[in-house]
Amino acid sequence: MSLSTSLRIASLALACAVAAAFASPADAQRTGRFHARGTFANGQGGITHVRGTAASGARGSAVRGGYTATGADGSVQHRAGRAVQGANGGSYAGSNGYTRSADGSASRWHNGSGTTAAGGTVNTSGAYARSADGSVSGSSQTSASGPRGSYDAGTSTANGVTQHTTSATNAAGDSYNGQTTYTKGQGFSHSGSCTDASGNVIACGH
Repeated sequence: MSLSTSLRIASLALACAVAAAFASPADAQRTGRFHARGTFANGQGGITHVRGTAASGARGSAVRGGYTATGADGSVQHRAGRAVQGANGGSYAGSNGYTRSADGSASRWHNGSGTTAAGGTVNTSGAYARSADGSVSGSSQTSASGPRGSYDAGTSTANGVTQHTTSATNAAGDSYNGQTTYTKGQGFSHSGSCTDASGNVIACGH
C-alpha cells in the first residue's frame, strides 16, 4: 500500500469517527470523549501514525487529528488540525504541518482563526523553510481585534536578516508602531513611536 493511499484511508476513517462522535446537536451537549489512533507500514519504507480525538461537555466541544509519516530515507511529513467550540459562542480552528527531506531541508507552516463571545477575532498564519545548507526564510503574521483595541504583527526572515513589526491600538485610539531587526553577525536594532487618536506624537506607555 502506498503512502498516499494509506493517508487517504486513515483520513477517511478519522473523518467518519469524528462525524459519528458529533452526529447531532443533542450529542454535542453530552459529556463524552472519543479517541482513535493507529500505526502502520507505508509504501515509503517507513511508518505512518494517525490519531484523532473528539470531546464534548458543558464547556463546549473540541476535535483534533493528525498524522506523521516517515520514510526509509529519513524524511518526515506531519499534518494536524483542530477545532474548538465554546459553550459561550467562542471558537477557534487551525492547522499546522512540517516536512523534513532526506537532504536536511525542511519546511513548516501554520494557520488559525478564532472569535470570542464578545466579538473579538484573531487570525494567524506563517510558513518557513530551511534549505539543505541551513539558511532559513519565511514569514508569519498575527492580527487580533476586539472591544479593547487591535493588534497586528508580522515577522519575516531572509538572507540572515529577521524583521519584526508591531502595530497596536487601544480602545482610546492611542497607537504604537515599532520595528525590531536582527542581522546575523551584527545584532539587534529597534525603533518605535506612539500617537494619540488625533495623530499627535505621545510618550509610549502614556
